[in-house]
Amino acid sequence: MDKPRILVVEDDREILKIIALNLELEGMFVFKAYDGESAIDLLEKEVPDCVVLDIMLPKISGWDVLDFINSKPDLNEIPVVMVTAKVAEKDQLRGLSTGAVKYITKPFSPSVLIDAIRSALKPEARERLVKERKDTIERIQLYTLKQISDLLLSATEVKDLLRGVARKLTILLELPFCAILLHDKDAPSLYLFTHIGKPEGQLSEARNVKYQNTSQKLKETFSRGNQPLLLGDLQEHKLTKLFNNPEDITDGYVMPLVERGNYLGAIIIGGRSSVGSSAGEWDLLSTIANQVASAVMRARLHDNVMEDEAIRQHLLHQMITAQERERSRLAADIHDGIVQSLVGISYQLQALGKKWSAKYPGAKEELDVVEKNLTDNIKELRDILHGIRPLYLEDIGLPIALESLLKDFGLRNNIQTCLLMSDELPPLSKDASVNLFRITQEALNNVEKHADAARTTVEIDANPDRFLLSISDDGKGFIERLVKGETRNLGIPGMRERAELLGGRLRIDSMPGNGTAVTLDIPLKTALEDLD
Repeated sequence: MDKPRILVVEDDREILKIIALNLELEGMFVFKAYDGESAIDLLEKEVPDCVVLDIMLPKISGWDVLDFINSKPDLNEIPVVMVTAKVAEKDQLRGLSTGAVKYITKPFSPSVLIDAIRSALKPEARERLVKERKDTIERIQLYTLKQISDLLLSATEVKDLLRGVARKLTILLELPFCAILLHDKDAPSLYLFTHIGKPEGQLSEARNVKYQNTSQKLKETFSRGNQPLLLGDLQEHKLTKLFNNPEDITDGYVMPLVERGNYLGAIIIGGRSSVGSSAGEWDLLSTIANQVASAVMRARLHDNVMEDEAIRQHLLHQMITAQERERSRLAADIHDGIVQSLVGISYQLQALGKKWSAKYPGAKEELDVVEKNLTDNIKELRDILHGIRPLYLEDIGLPIALESLLKDFGLRNNIQTCLLMSDELPPLSKDASVNLFRITQEALNNVEKHADAARTTVEIDANPDRFLLSISDDGKGFIERLVKGETRNLGIPGMRERAELLGGRLRIDSMPGNGTAVTLDIPLKTALEDLD
């Protein structure tokens, strides 16, 4: 069997000598090239079985050699194993996406290289290498996207978001300058970021009508397609003039920010470097641009925090008000319809019992049993309606409503209860009364279902500034962070929403074995003023 012919392209002669020695000891024939030009010359004369290729080479880079191999029909099936000191995700993605079967970073073990070459030379092992390469590409893409996603989720303001994006992209693409031009028909905003001199980089912001022409041209360009482009493909736009130092920018990328068909702007990454153009890299940049566009859209919608908060509070109030109205309507319909009908049936059963008592001696007893079950069901239904629509809350106010709620709760669950409140509480608004009652009701439901408590205390108090409500128990307690996924079942989000609607804060203190305390602290002024 002929010896496998391996071309090793490496400018460090000592490393090349070590690689060649190890390969020759494994029965392989090695021919060598110390730069990119020599490698291409050899490839034009000889067709090796495998190429071991460095990236950083004199004269012509390893990327150019790889492009040459891919461009020749008689060479593009040769497996290429890249061995390089370039460890950046961008370079690994580019190497694997443009055809390398393995990407090995220096320093490396000769045995790792030998295993990669042997696998590349065996057809059955090549399939495994192809799968490994695909998995590695996906892993790099997902890891990079996760970093970008974490950044986008943590930033709430446009400037913070763009600073983080610019920093990540300049590191990823190994280009020091970034310009983010956000489109506006009147005066576009330009954010300039440089990653030179300071580890975290520096971002400046300017909004000026002078960027309008450039922004409009970019919008027209990307109306024909939303894929990223090389900076050199848009020379007519003179994008380097956006930077403070245009002479330092010869290469780079332009990434459009488009969200649901709306052009928001573009990210221009630049510097002095021969940028790559692998399919995997373009896919990654396109996905990043889509993520950034979505985040920019969200951040723009929240630029005016006070206005957004007012809108949200208004919608929350409408939602809770609608819930209460629907509860009242449902309770009234059931009370006036089903309950009255059941009461009528109860009376009919009583009448039938009297009518048949003489004629059918056994019938009255049976009807009495049915009538009693029906009466119990009517009472249970009225108790349910009482929880859905506590009529006395509107008639006699929150303190007595809470007293009645707590008394029924204690009798129903055989739990000792206590209501503590100030002698004189100010009259509360309808909204405040309903929301405070519902929070208490939900907290007691949780005690009933989960706490296994022997005692429950409700305390309400008011001072000139604050209104305080506390529901505590001596049950088994819990650790809130361990039941995050179950908080919806505990009704905690709804309790927090009602507290927030009142301008207050809901705090839950609980530890296993030490019970639970739900405390609401709201401004007294909010509780006194009707929000309708």
